[in-house]
Amino acid sequence: MFEWNRNNLRKIRVHRIKREETEEALLNDPIPVYEQDVEGERRFVYYGETNAGRFLAVIVTERGDRIRVVTAYDLRRRAKA
Repeated sequence: MFEWNRNNLRKIRVHRIKREETEEALLNDPIPVYEQDVEGERRFVYYGETNAGRFLAVIVTERGDRIRVVTAYDLRRRAKA
């Protein structure tokens, strides 16, 4: 279902987010926020909540029948900046 590699795992790790948290946020009925086009690739931004109650923004793209996480970041931390 989800497509992971070294690159996108590194991007979420920079924000101190784990792979499992990202997947939880996407599986827990996330809110679609907007769609964007990045160099011809459609990307979707979702706000979701982990099982522990952490709120994340998750950017994904679809690759066939798989969902590739581009990056994710903590909404609370971002809102305080």
